[in-house]
Amino acid sequence: MVALVRQWGLLACLLASLPLQAQTLTATLGAEPYLLQLVADPDSRRQGLMGRTELDPGEGMLFDFPVGTRPAIWMRNMQISLDLLFVDSQARLMHIFPRVPPCASAPCDVYQADRPLRFVIEVPAGTAERLGLRVGDQLDLAGHESSQPPPY
Repeated sequence: MVALVRQWGLLACLLASLPLQAQTLTATLGAEPYLLQLVADPDSRRQGLMGRTELDPGEGMLFDFPVGTRPAIWMRNMQISLDLLFVDSQARLMHIFPRVPPCASAPCDVYQADRPLRFVIEVPAGTAERLGLRVGDQLDLAGHESSQPPPY
């Protein structure tokens, strides 16, 4: 019986250490499809793309924030430069921070919305310019903007 409990305990530990399957969606930015990893809980939003050494064209991360949040992003412990796209709850592009560099040591700049917004999209640096994205553009977030925002 003890051996069986140990085996189940070991199995539980192994399963807990495996990365969770990330939820993704295919959005359209400009006229191009982008595979965006969705992060909607506090721990995932804090982790973001930290530690990644590359982000392929056509890939990014979609941060989903609770209602009333004024998103703030910093580049502490980042290895790559990014474009930060701040997006409202109707999937309209409200602000672009282009070519944001990594920050190796504190204090780091904080890139923050000037009002509550629902989403921030992180894509490889230069994407917004290459796609001709402009403030006011309507983005296609594969209908995710119609879903319930995450809780606090």
